[in-house]
Amino acid sequence: MFGQLLPQSIDDDTEALLKSEARRYQTLMKASLNPASDANIDVKYYKLDLTITASPNYLRGVVTMKATSIVASLTSITLDLMDTMTVDSVKMENARVQFVQHPTTVSIELNRSYGYGQMVVLDVFYRGVPISTGFGSFEFGSHANTPWVWTLSEPYGAKDWWPCKDHASDKADSVDIWVTCSRDFKVASNGKLISIVNNPDSTHTYKWAERYPITTYLVFVSLTNYAEFSNWFRYSPTDSMQVLNYVLPEHLADAQDSLPRVLDMLRIFSDKLGLYPFINEKYGHAEFGRGGAMEHQTMTSLIRPAFQEYALAHELGHQWFGDLITCANWQHIWLNEGFAAYTEAIYAEGKYGAPRYWEIMLEKMRVAKTGVGSIFRADTTVVRQLFDGPTVYLKGASVLHMLRHVLGDSVFFSCMKSYVADQRFRFGVALTADFQNVCETVSGRQLGWFFNQWIYGEKYPGYSYSWRAIPDTNGGYIVNITVNQTTGTTNPSFFTMPTDFKLSSLGWDTTVVLFNTTNGQQFRFWVSHQPTTVELDLENWILRDVTQLNSVASRDVSPTEFKLEQNYPNPFNPTTEIRYQTSEVSHVSLKVYDLLGREVATLVDGVEETGYKAVRFNAGVLSSGVYLYQLKAGAFVASRKLLVLK
Repeated sequence: MFGQLLPQSIDDDTEALLKSEARRYQTLMKASLNPASDANIDVKYYKLDLTITASPNYLRGVVTMKATSIVASLTSITLDLMDTMTVDSVKMENARVQFVQHPTTVSIELNRSYGYGQMVVLDVFYRGVPISTGFGSFEFGSHANTPWVWTLSEPYGAKDWWPCKDHASDKADSVDIWVTCSRDFKVASNGKLISIVNNPDSTHTYKWAERYPITTYLVFVSLTNYAEFSNWFRYSPTDSMQVLNYVLPEHLADAQDSLPRVLDMLRIFSDKLGLYPFINEKYGHAEFGRGGAMEHQTMTSLIRPAFQEYALAHELGHQWFGDLITCANWQHIWLNEGFAAYTEAIYAEGKYGAPRYWEIMLEKMRVAKTGVGSIFRADTTVVRQLFDGPTVYLKGASVLHMLRHVLGDSVFFSCMKSYVADQRFRFGVALTADFQNVCETVSGRQLGWFFNQWIYGEKYPGYSYSWRAIPDTNGGYIVNITVNQTTGTTNPSFFTMPTDFKLSSLGWDTTVVLFNTTNGQQFRFWVSHQPTTVELDLENWILRDVTQLNSVASRDVSPTEFKLEQNYPNPFNPTTEIRYQTSEVSHVSLKVYDLLGREVATLVDGVEETGYKAVRFNAGVLSSGVYLYQLKAGAFVASRKLLVLK
């Protein structure tokens, strides 16, 4: 959306800004399944005035749309509507205008030319029996021999039952939903219930008003002989919000037992993510006939099996991720579904503690490994591929789990809160790059390497590693770890990740974080104790497989040969480490020479026991250049080059 309505006459600077915003807005629409969705308008308001009957099944309605032009001369617009719904007329200023109905759209000739920022207002009169596509965009059903009508428009189904600009990127600032039906039925919908008007013909009209911005696929209606009850979310000592529940009468007792769990969820999410975003209206649940649940804004639709605790948490999490901030196009649907899947774990941690968090995340990561393709959905034409559970939902949740460890708890949740509060996206739309930008700004770190491989890449790393620890001549032990990785794909061929290694022995342990950036990477570091085990990512912060190559847990085994290894690092300034091993008690000499054969340093000169050795060499007094170091141990002699680079 582009903010406030502009007057009909605008200055050059404002017009230039509008043009710039229009270009960005049109870019957001490129991945649409509906290329006809009109990129020349920014919708501000809809009013759906619907009459629904169940005998016969029929819908008759008038949809009012208000939109601003974001081009210099707008003379026609195109709305999305399936031709199973018949348009009777289109009016502007109470006068009919010309239109042509196509299989999936309606082209409308406006009553004049509209410039940048000017408001277009029109009424579309239509009727018919809606088709049902996707997950059930509009359904005439029944329960216990009672009619039951419900909608679920995600991702492309709004146009099946009402004329609109059916694109996720264009949120209306507000929507009114009026539904006239039999007085036997209650009507659930978005926002607040303003009134119920009894009509002379044994019908009544429910008038719902959504005054927060909302995208088309989140607009819903559901009606039957609902039983109704409320709970209250008390978010301050003096304020509370209604949690309104419409359920089938035969499921009332189960709902009254299960649905109040959402009160704890509202508290936990408000603490971790920021206050529930639609606090001035409501939250609640409306039972519908589709398996699963759907995060309709301010009122989740669900079926009785979805009264389950973590299904409730998932759909509530969507009120922040999907409803408050909506993916700008369906390629980035993980911003909705991956985030909501992760809020299940946030709830578990807040309600039951860390062990339950880990139980949930380990199961999500196990299934995420079965995912195919990238989290980023390049092809948005196949609905079920958009909603791929292992990849979009569970690998998406795993990405947030990994990001939490990369950034640390406090920074991660600061990023989440900052993203939710960012006025560029709050009550608007976002792309993955927008979330990445927030994380980089809050953390002060560049994170392109992380998002590029995990969101746009495929699969996950398979680690293999080996290690050994040798005594340091100055006390303690030098640990050498070699890490290799396979990915089973060229996208990426390598996952760059900070990787935890836990080193342990009896009565002692320590964890070091090593930034793994290349295959076959070697790490050397000092520890105070001799480790007997070294474990990669023991706590499961990374979506990965792990194989430890060497099975020797202790370095008490004596070397079987003399050996001099290459110093590390090399080149160096001013300190490096030289490692060697002796297979029997010997007089050992380790010296450094320049290229003219002159001795410049003696590092070891004396009798030593069998074992693995490491010596630190400080070349601070030497000039840059190539030097030789030589080991003599009994009859064994070996030399290698080292490079001082200052």
